[in-house]
Amino acid sequence: MSGILSPNIILERKLNKRQISALKNIKSEQDTIGPGFCVLKWYHLEMHLGTGLSHSCYHCPTQKIPLDSDLHNTPQKKQIRHQMLSGEKPQECSYCWDVEELGLVSDRQTLAAQFFKNSRTVVAEAVAQGVDGNPYPRYLELSFTNKCQMACSYCGPVFSTTWEKEIEEHGPYKLSIDYNKIESPQIEDSPYIKKFWEWFPEAYKHLFVLRVTGGEPLLDKNTYKLLQYVRDNPKEGLSFHCNSNLMVTENRVIKYINLVKDIPDAKLYVSIDSWGKQAEYIRHGLNMSHFENNLHKVLGNGIQVGIMNTFNFLSIPNVEEFIFKMAELKNTYGELITIDMPYMNKPEHLSAQISDDKHINILDKSLQTMEMYDVFNTAEIEKYRKTVGWIKANRFEGEQLLEHREDFKSFVIQHDKRRGTDFESAFGVIGF
Repeated sequence: MSGILSPNIILERKLNKRQISALKNIKSEQDTIGPGFCVLKWYHLEMHLGTGLSHSCYHCPTQKIPLDSDLHNTPQKKQIRHQMLSGEKPQECSYCWDVEELGLVSDRQTLAAQFFKNSRTVVAEAVAQGVDGNPYPRYLELSFTNKCQMACSYCGPVFSTTWEKEIEEHGPYKLSIDYNKIESPQIEDSPYIKKFWEWFPEAYKHLFVLRVTGGEPLLDKNTYKLLQYVRDNPKEGLSFHCNSNLMVTENRVIKYINLVKDIPDAKLYVSIDSWGKQAEYIRHGLNMSHFENNLHKVLGNGIQVGIMNTFNFLSIPNVEEFIFKMAELKNTYGELITIDMPYMNKPEHLSAQISDDKHINILDKSLQTMEMYDVFNTAEIEKYRKTVGWIKANRFEGEQLLEHREDFKSFVIQHDKRRGTDFESAFGVIGF
């Protein structure tokens, strides 16, 4: 495996500073409209059809879609657009404001980059739509159901039927506030799915990214119906993305491969937050051997894969091995595989904000390790640098820190009792 950076790689990294400059220009151009302006509020839509919830990016809280409203241009979203055009910074977008205050690159830049690439005049187009316009999304991410065979520690019943069953049987976790109460139940025979299929053919014409998530999307028939639609209606410039935990059967993976292998720019986003037995603890239901077999099957068929590490407190202890494994995969499959490690801030008791100094030292060392491999590109390193920087600048303090650490301990005890897991066996003793 490649290791230390060569002079040519160092030169390439320096040249890639142009990418960072481009991201700064994206921020500057949006700032000319207002310090809180973001094109995602006009052209990016994520919606969960099983519950009727949506948001403009995954950092913002979800909102209920009124059934008599357009799926994208809801009254709430128009209100936020008004704030942005009035020079305000909407509270629901605080994830980005917190990052920018640290002088780091925010997702208002990185996520917006694809919109600028798709249309260099995207800011002017959004401004022309104003508050009352009804644009179609250009980036659409959707889930049809919360059907999922896993119960990841930081997830919940809205996104997982396994979580839903556990909460129905045992109730929410008893922390300082009840964790994972069922507040947004799935709608039986959701009318949003019927509404979606009526709306989608016209919306499809405007998309440059279509992404399906879950739950576990490869368990749902609507996902394969969507895949077939894209295959039967090829659209120039469209990227088709699908999220997966890759814990489905080999037959489902093969069915997915056969449907997407002829779709240009198809990509599978795969979730894994650590490696080995610690990853299996975080993502309850994960089997590393089965996961790796399915991952190699997808990559071996030439399908692009994006590894998504929802970086939380439990990701820290084994992060060096995770980075090594990612470097190994990238060394084998090259540009077919990319890595993203965005920090998680909810739920607070699993956020890396409960870290102590020894955990911060692990983060600093892991960033240095990542920089030493020549297989990671500038964007991947800068995204992880943002995560490390944000965690270091936003650690909980005082009573808030004590409360969330106590919640963490209580969560682990209840988790092990309910699920028959063994935290100490997986992680050892974490003493704060």
